[in-house]
Amino acid sequence: MKKKLFKKLLFLAVFVLSFSMYSQNITGTISDSSGPLPGANVIVKGTSNGAGADFDGKYSLSNVDANAILVFSYVGYETLEIAVDGKSVVNAVLVEDTSALNEVVVVGYGKTSRRLVTGAISSVKSEDINRTPVTSADQALQGQAPGVTVINGGSPGTSPQVQIRGLGTFGNSQPLYVIDGIVSGGINEINPNDIETMDVLKDASTAAIYGSRASNGVVIITTKKGRSGKTKVTLDSYLSSQSVPKTLDLLDTNQFRQFASETYGLPNRYTTDEASTRLNTDWQDEVFQTAFVHNTNLGVSGGNDTAVFNISAGYIDQEGIIINTGFNRSSLRANSEFKIGNKFKIGETLAIADSEMKNEEENGDRTLIEHMIKSLPYTPVFNPNNPGGFGGTDTTLDNGSDAENPVRLQTISSNVTDITKILGSLYASYEFIDGLEYKFQYGFERTSVSNNIHRPSFDEGINERTAAQLIQNANTFNSNTYTNSLTYSTAFNEVHNLDLLVVAEKFETTARNNQSQASNPITNTVPVIQGNGQITNQLFEYALISYIGRVNYNFDNKYLLSASVRRDGTSRFGKGNKWANFPAVSLGWVLSEEEFLKDSNTISNLKLRGSWGVTGNDGSVDYVFESGLINTYNYVGLSRNVGVSNFGSPNPDLKWEEATMTNIGLDLGLFSNALTLSLEYYNNDIEDVIVPIPNVTSDGLGALFTQRNGASTNTKGLEFNIGYNHNKGGDFSWSANLNLGTSKNKAVQLSDDLLFIESSAFEGENLSRITKGESLFYFYGLQTDGLFQEGDDTSAQPNAAAGDIRFVDQNGDGTIDGDDNVKIGNPFPELTYGLNLTANYKNFDATLFFSGVSGNDIYNTTIYDLEGMTRLFNAGTAVLHRWTPTNTNTTVPRFVSSHSDNVNRSDRFIEDGSYAKLRNLTIGYSLPGSVLSTMANGAFSKFRVYATGQNLFTITNYSGYDPEIGGSSTVTPRQQSAAAGVGIDRGVYPQPRSFIFGVQLAF
Repeated sequence: MKKKLFKKLLFLAVFVLSFSMYSQNITGTISDSSGPLPGANVIVKGTSNGAGADFDGKYSLSNVDANAILVFSYVGYETLEIAVDGKSVVNAVLVEDTSALNEVVVVGYGKTSRRLVTGAISSVKSEDINRTPVTSADQALQGQAPGVTVINGGSPGTSPQVQIRGLGTFGNSQPLYVIDGIVSGGINEINPNDIETMDVLKDASTAAIYGSRASNGVVIITTKKGRSGKTKVTLDSYLSSQSVPKTLDLLDTNQFRQFASETYGLPNRYTTDEASTRLNTDWQDEVFQTAFVHNTNLGVSGGNDTAVFNISAGYIDQEGIIINTGFNRSSLRANSEFKIGNKFKIGETLAIADSEMKNEEENGDRTLIEHMIKSLPYTPVFNPNNPGGFGGTDTTLDNGSDAENPVRLQTISSNVTDITKILGSLYASYEFIDGLEYKFQYGFERTSVSNNIHRPSFDEGINERTAAQLIQNANTFNSNTYTNSLTYSTAFNEVHNLDLLVVAEKFETTARNNQSQASNPITNTVPVIQGNGQITNQLFEYALISYIGRVNYNFDNKYLLSASVRRDGTSRFGKGNKWANFPAVSLGWVLSEEEFLKDSNTISNLKLRGSWGVTGNDGSVDYVFESGLINTYNYVGLSRNVGVSNFGSPNPDLKWEEATMTNIGLDLGLFSNALTLSLEYYNNDIEDVIVPIPNVTSDGLGALFTQRNGASTNTKGLEFNIGYNHNKGGDFSWSANLNLGTSKNKAVQLSDDLLFIESSAFEGENLSRITKGESLFYFYGLQTDGLFQEGDDTSAQPNAAAGDIRFVDQNGDGTIDGDDNVKIGNPFPELTYGLNLTANYKNFDATLFFSGVSGNDIYNTTIYDLEGMTRLFNAGTAVLHRWTPTNTNTTVPRFVSSHSDNVNRSDRFIEDGSYAKLRNLTIGYSLPGSVLSTMANGAFSKFRVYATGQNLFTITNYSGYDPEIGGSSTVTPRQQSAAAGVGIDRGVYPQPRSFIFGVQLAF
């Protein structure tokens, strides 16, 4: 009996003991050699039981088996596994992942470590993006990567112009965007808060894997994915106020009275309606406003060893600093991946964004800002006696001044663009044997763009609209990508490392454009087209089939080789020109792995690399190898006679642009990579550049341009990046990073029948030109030589007199004419740069970010408005100091009404476009772990508040609103590409100065 009782008690004790061992709690600290690692993860291997470290690096786990294994991980550190072995306290000390050499970079159809990169890749990480709040992903690249030029537009929601390593083509110069492996038509709808990394592929060895679409470089965006561990919730929200940083000195009413009386004579209004001339309307104050921005992002992520997920939602609402402009976007993203056994994985990425832009208006080939500058200061903003309720000028009372009331122009109309974009992918992979993996990915993009414009009738005097104008455009873009890839990675004899990639891919798109317009003379209250209207429907289809192969080999991580070839077939070219091959090869030598440097206490990394390859560009208009018909063509001189015409001139010989790229680079890391440096030299030769040749109206062709291969170009430059990270432990740490990039382009050759190519008209004159041996789209005009003074010889300019501009007789023939036009400026910078400074002291952090450009010029057409004196518009105060017989020491020419030679295309309008901007200044404070643990029962793992100033000041000699000129988004007549409008200030929407207050939370 006692023996049986003893056995029962023994069994009970063992059971209790085993149960207590199974369900024990584990605590500990996760750190590295410098101290705690807040946010590091720990998970019980094989389960979803995990936790994150708090600000002191501490963690706690419950219900842990005594024989369990804990897996500790942190970005940039080697994963560490520790057996519990019955302990209740398990501390982990992580070490940096030196094998990855700071980071993993994404390349075409795969990833690699920074150490093994042999091409030119610049990376921007999520922490870099989060330091500078931006509304679009493109803006996050500005100043962050050498050789990448980003020109922002101030208008909310507009996409910046991005160029990688300068300009080498006349047409589409934007880079190729790849989001989670899927080619996208643009990234303006991508929430920057969803981005994990942006990797910029700049040379052929990295970009040629994308073949026919890679000559302008490639931007690969990887969005945030889930990680194993405790479910994490993040919230990032900020409020911002924005205002115009600078205004122009315009004439007020008294100054205008003086100017008018000395030039064209006082307007009749001063005698017939003298009371109104006591008004003093500040049109800049009426048009510009203090605008507010609200941005909130919420994210949830987590997972275990078999499944991970990341779900995020964001909303931004941005008012514009110009009245009745703005932008809002709602976005939702869901990424997940599942492991089925040890061999099979499936996953998806899905992003949905819906945005709305309230656009800036223009009319009469004038931007809103041009109308604002020219509006008379004594005219009222509102006049209830006028249909529409707005004031304006009168034909007889105001001497024919016809600038439109800019407040009426911008507010009476509704001009809204709605964009809905769905971008996603489904993928599955299977590992047949160790290292051999097949992956299928289906990617899709669905974009719908609608632009609805309703412009009611009005009468403000000289300007009127007798019937409401309605324009409704509906465009859809659908793309599908089918990618089959096979990869094989192996190592043998411990020194030979081999990676193989084979890809077969099909990309297809369909675009439909439906445009309709009508007028409604009956009512202003119906904002949609009813009944008859002019309707145009277009359908464009494009397809690309690609076969890709790549081999990466390295010997003992010292000698590196990468080679690839891509064969593309496109639907954009005719028979015989559809297919092209794009090879690339690169070599690298990691000297720091050699025996004579391996044990160096100074040199941590030293690598030489070089690459050569060919990329392409098929970015012409669809169907140009043959000609369709257009049945709405109005023949010259017969505006009421509509007939059928060819839609452009067919060119069956049109073929690929091909860019041959050479790159030489050096990477250096010193003192355990605390100090890093990289240097690049590149040379890009582009053959068979597709040239859009303007068609002559009398040819009767419906298209504006004819596409042809008609030029070759060269772009070369240097890129430099140096960074220092001072983190010795303790309370204070800081880092600095400086990047520089130079670029110089030129037209090496034009076809024999092309002496030059002109573009970008203003006031009847083309401002930019391309000729052999010169930079692309350089400014072309007369060179000035001061003002004529009394007694000077004006025989070369028969219309000139004292006070007029003297032009240089370039050919010495004694006459100023078209033969004396020369290169007067270059719109593209010779140098771009960015400087990032960060510092941390205890729980405080600070960021300072500068960026700028140098060596570029701006053609400032607002000088024409401010100082031209061509008609009795309002003007700048500089006209009060124009040349007169008693005021000869001035640069502003005399007033003259009989001719306009003083406003001829010339370097009078050229200004230095160099600038340095303080883009971002941020100061933040994070609550310490000891405080967080007392809040909401310790639910918070992060609580940070911050204040940011953006665009706080600009150092520049430019006299306009903003020297960052990407070309007008509205008035760009006869312009071959967006690049042709760079540096021409037609009254461009200025970028705002912003003050931001935000909070970041994590649970």
